[in-house]
Amino acid sequence: MIALNSVVRAVQYAALFVTAAFVLLLFVNEPAQPAPIPAAGADVGEAIYSTRCASCHASDGSGGFGPALADVLDERFPDPADQAAVIAGGRGSMPSFDASLTPEEIDAVVVYTRTDL
Repeated sequence: MIALNSVVRAVQYAALFVTAAFVLLLFVNEPAQPAPIPAAGADVGEAIYSTRCASCHASDGSGGFGPALADVLDERFPDPADQAAVIAGGRGSMPSFDASLTPEEIDAVVVYTRTDL
């Protein structure tokens, strides 16, 4: 019975240690900051796409984790305003960007994806 108590106590200490380490890491780990928006004069739509969208939709829009943009734009978002609404509000696994991009920046991404990709 004493051996069982020792094992239970060891498991309790291990769980306490893991929990404390997890909580400590929550406070120490800083969230990744999004890439800065380029200054005016640069192709803002392209710069934002390459820093915020390409990781999921690929640099050429061919898809990856996210869908291929050519298919999505033609089938689901023939109206650019609908595409801008999804970029702003997010959908499914796509995050919303309304807190980190201005409406003008979102519009620049919409124009870039429709004309340059």
